[in-house]
Amino acid sequence: MKMPDDRSFSSRIAAWAQISRMGSHSNSTKGRFFAGLVTTLLACSSAGHSTFDPAGGDGTGSQATGAGGAGTSGSGSTGSDLGLHPGPQGAQSEAGAPHPCVNLECQQTSCTLGACKEQACAAGAKTTVSGTVYDPAGKVPLYNVIVYVPNGDVPPLVPGAQCDKCAASAINPVAATITDTQGRFVLEDVPVGADIPLVLQVGKWRRQLKLPTVAGCTDTPLTDKDVTRLPRKKSEGDIPLIAISVGGADSMECLPLRMGIDPSEFTTEAGDGRIHLYAGHDDPKNNAQTSTKVFDAQHGGTTLTRSPVLWNSLDNLKKYDIFILSCEGNLVDEDRPPSARKALYDYESLGGRVFASHWHRNWFSHGPAPVPQIGTWNDLSDPHNPTPGKIDTSFPKGKAMSEWLVNVGASTTAGTLDIYVPRDNINAVDPKMATSWITLQNDGADPPNAVEFLSYNAPLGAADDQICGRAVFNDLHVSAPAGNRAADHPGQPFPASCATGDLSAQEKALEFMLFDLSSCVRKDDQRPEPPAIIH
Repeated sequence: MKMPDDRSFSSRIAAWAQISRMGSHSNSTKGRFFAGLVTTLLACSSAGHSTFDPAGGDGTGSQATGAGGAGTSGSGSTGSDLGLHPGPQGAQSEAGAPHPCVNLECQQTSCTLGACKEQACAAGAKTTVSGTVYDPAGKVPLYNVIVYVPNGDVPPLVPGAQCDKCAASAINPVAATITDTQGRFVLEDVPVGADIPLVLQVGKWRRQLKLPTVAGCTDTPLTDKDVTRLPRKKSEGDIPLIAISVGGADSMECLPLRMGIDPSEFTTEAGDGRIHLYAGHDDPKNNAQTSTKVFDAQHGGTTLTRSPVLWNSLDNLKKYDIFILSCEGNLVDEDRPPSARKALYDYESLGGRVFASHWHRNWFSHGPAPVPQIGTWNDLSDPHNPTPGKIDTSFPKGKAMSEWLVNVGASTTAGTLDIYVPRDNINAVDPKMATSWITLQNDGADPPNAVEFLSYNAPLGAADDQICGRAVFNDLHVSAPAGNRAADHPGQPFPASCATGDLSAQEKALEFMLFDLSSCVRKDDQRPEPPAIIH
């Protein structure tokens, strides 16, 4: 028999052993099976048995009942893409032979080996679950949410900056897919029976459900928005641990509130909420621009800790999954010394996610090398309010954003979005280091091109397998009125400081960027793919 020439048989078996350890922690039967399989194959390798034969396959989106997550959040898994490919039950696996079904695999109609419980479907028929995933408010469909059926217990998430690998986003999936630009999914080859588990996940946002019944060889549609939305509070599932520095010129703390996050989840760092508010600096040039300092009486009246306490310490920063910075109306260099700028970039490089607006540009323009080189920084006059923005559709997620904005009613013309209260602080982005998402023409400025949304992965310049975190800079404000929504009132007690109502068109774009920021880190020129099914 032909022996492998690219890497040794035993090294591939060792890789399979690693996969078995990753996927078998919660299932002793499966663990014993893999241990026996690996032992047998290692013995065979010494006798010169055959090479691996990877098999291709697929797996892609009902009335259900919620099964709330543990309420802790983060990425509690490890692992990497070892080059294994998804394949249907009974197909040749990476170990060179089909393996008997385990757990819910035995309830798939594609099962062909082991204690299979279901008959194969007639030609062309499939067992599917379909639906649409929404934001916590249950109003806006979401793109690139992983939908999967786990083949065992799903481990709790751990908060904090971690190097989140896409190959480890879904734990031991037996069927998996992702939502499209309409938020829709069709999950194929779903196990048949009662109480089938279903997970909705994007980064460390996660909701776990139980499907009461899945019938074989037909579609089970999920039609209740309250079932297929992401969690509003930790009793419903997992929410990332988010820190928000509130500002006097903008109020990014109001965005997740209008996205549907329950007010009870907003606390200081001493509370048990999933979103911790910190008090930003007041604009020294404009006494009217003061940041919110306290919660209102209805929500405890607690005073917020000042933001520098957080960003001056890497140890404090790395406790959080995401850090959102609201414009303070000025650069306030004295509050953001070089040591703090380095701490923020180190946080990104460890796997942290940063979402910064307008005058927080000095974290980047004057950050540690090589961050300033991501673009050409100039503080120019404000563009006309509003100004049409142009979405860059030359890369997969930019094209997806353009389509999504039309689908959610934020844009009437693909590739454009009206930008309210735009600013002009960066004129160009180095495409080798960062990605420009939306630009506009600032008539009268030189140069006239203004970048309104950009992102980069950290550490900058690192090899793909060493990339861990991500940052987004948006050069605009959300606190001013846009469309029919009233303005927020930064400086007033939270949450009374926030206007109520649906997200504006511009805020929907920010929501897209926030969930993209939350997702596992991949290069922007790569199309998101569903997790691999390993049989």
